[in-house]
Amino acid sequence: MSARTPSTTTAALRVDALPAGMRATRATKALLALVAAQPDMQWSAADVQARLQKMGVDVNRVTTYRLLDRLAAAGRLVKSVDSERLTRYSVPTHAEALHVRYECTDCHQVQALDESADAQIAHAMAQYLQTLQGQGLAPSQSELRLQGLCADCKSGHL
Repeated sequence: MSARTPSTTTAALRVDALPAGMRATRATKALLALVAAQPDMQWSAADVQARLQKMGVDVNRVTTYRLLDRLAAAGRLVKSVDSERLTRYSVPTHAEALHVRYECTDCHQVQALDESADAQIAHAMAQYLQTLQGQGLAPSQSELRLQGLCADCKSGHL
């Protein structure tokens, strides 16, 4: 992939494909560049606002929330709430409608699952979604949040 070719992760965040009614403002462009540069990060609105200000983009809290929520509503970001009831935003990792998150109950870090576990969960969830569709329901997005101790915190409890 050349330097000019966007990765599959950042391609979903291109400015020229913004949701209807959303302008390509300096704050929007900076936000898209920020999350595209660290696609594995789980961003809170406060994190985003602080980083944008460090980048020289003066944006208030309300604007930050609006931008994040609009991008999430359009499927450009995934919105989730952690165990501390903090809303976080991330770049979708794949085109599937299922997003699996594992959150440590001690350090609150959100971790990706390995490919094998992710595939098994996705297969089981696909069957579940098919059952829901058989009942006339049409979920457009689903999130599975698993909670427990990460390896680092678990070793500290022994």
